Amino acid sequence: MQTSYAYWRASHPLVFISSHLLVGIIIADYLPTYTSNNAMLISFLIFVITIVFLLGILLIPIKINTLISLSTLAVLISWGVAIKLTAQQKQMIAIPYPTNFIEQCRNGLIGKINKTILNKEANSFALAILIGLKKEVAPGLISAYTQLGIIHIIAISGMHLDILFKNLARLTQLLPRKRMFILLELIILLLAAWIYTLMAFASPSIVRASLFFSIYIIGKFMGAASFMLNTIAGGILILLLFNLKDLNNIGLQLSYAAVIGIHLFYKPFYKSIEIQNPIIQFLWSNCCMSLAAQLTTFPILALHFHQIAGWVLVSNFIMIPLSNLILYGLGILLIMPMQLSITSIWGKVVEQYILLFNHLVQNWFNQTKAESISISMNAIQIVLYYVLLLFGYLWFYQKQSKWLIAILGLISLYILLKLFS
Repeated sequence: MQTSYAYWRASHPLVFISSHLLVGIIIADYLPTYTSNNAMLISFLIFVITIVFLLGILLIPIKINTLISLSTLAVLISWGVAIKLTAQQKQMIAIPYPTNFIEQCRNGLIGKINKTILNKEANSFALAILIGLKKEVAPGLISAYTQLGIIHIIAISGMHLDILFKNLARLTQLLPRKRMFILLELIILLLAAWIYTLMAFASPSIVRASLFFSIYIIGKFMGAASFMLNTIAGGILILLLFNLKDLNNIGLQLSYAAVIGIHLFYKPFYKSIEIQNPIIQFLWSNCCMSLAAQLTTFPILALHFHQIAGWVLVSNFIMIPLSNLILYGLGILLIMPMQLSITSIWGKVVEQYILLFNHLVQNWFNQTKAESISISMNAIQIVLYYVLLLFGYLWFYQKQSKWLIAILGLISLYILLKLFS
């Protein structure tokens, strides 16, 4: 199997396209805003491409492949500038929202929860964790979740969609493995994902997760090779077309950083220790998942909030698996007919479990007085951190001492600069 840089780049085209477009968008932030920018855009495109070709001609000798690469780079950056300046005037793409249908689905779900979970605290929490209705959740409880670093349990995100997708996929796998039925499976999965997304008020976090799953499912149906970074980049490209302002959303930055961290570091961490016991294996998997996500989201939290939750690793390790039981319990409750007496009994069971779960969170917060750790990072420190993280990732996979030497060299250089600054 080829592992060269050229092969990796060829197998991740969306990564390079999206990264070059983002460079153009950053450049456009420093350009003046124009109300009529067509002429300026054309001039900019022609200018950049002309400069690149002139440089290609002047820099002799130069390979034709190098010239093509430089031209492609220039065009992509120019498109990034064009997207940014165009999106300043209006949203580039808009899709009509099926209001009546989605409201009927949402009201049906709310009605089922109201009839089966009568306790106010449990009812409000169930609606929050299912479709993101957090208005009735007690502020003190939200504060406890926030300080413990597990507020994403309530925020509708990829965790919720992952549970829906996996369980629905188990059912669709029962269909015959013929082309027509595989297409039917694709349609069912996509419809279910996006109906749920719209029922959850199409919050940015669930939209990002739905995009990710949609690209993955469609690619799998078409028989394309699965490259997760390529899928992530595809989601970013689509977001650029719908709402460019989402790029400045902290939630978007955190969610994509977490997904990339899990993709890059989860397997090396998990495989670093061989565990035979299935229970300990499950716990170790959750620990690796939490640590991998925190590695890549840590600088963003430090940059925007100047603090991180002190108990974030431990709380995620313990509470995420327990919160998944709530989602499974609510999912079973929603598909059970109201005519059966066992439905109301199951509703009581779920209600008591939610109350117990919230009681554990509240007590943990009160006992530990979970305070955030103050920390701040500037742009240079963040860039250095991610470079070190990249070198660490390369060492994990290649086991070459040069990456460790590079890590030690960068750390030593930074310490020397701090000492003599």
